[in-house]
Amino acid sequence: MDYHCPQCRRMLKVPSLYFHDISTCGHCGQKVVLGDFAAFAVAALTMCASAVLALYLLSEHFQEYYVAAGYAVAVGMIAGIAVLLLLGRATPVRRARAHGVAKA
Repeated sequence: MDYHCPQCRRMLKVPSLYFHDISTCGHCGQKVVLGDFAAFAVAALTMCASAVLALYLLSEHFQEYYVAAGYAVAVGMIAGIAVLLLLGRATPVRRARAHGVAKA
């Protein structure tokens, strides 16, 4: 995981990256965002797939389906967090510019 500013390479305040969409580096002023849409989409798909697979496998071993469902949710959450930890990184904010728009 790369929680360093892309411009000055100093460590960023990680809690502010998780609790706000966009954060600013305290040293150089570069606006950064944590991860991207693809990382969160892959994490969500991993969570769903691993939870369903775990539920299928665990429901054969446990008599109580609630216990199997609890373990399946835990497996899904751990898999999703692992994917976010592997794919999460701080990237600079890029704003879309409107080309060809005349100012009045």
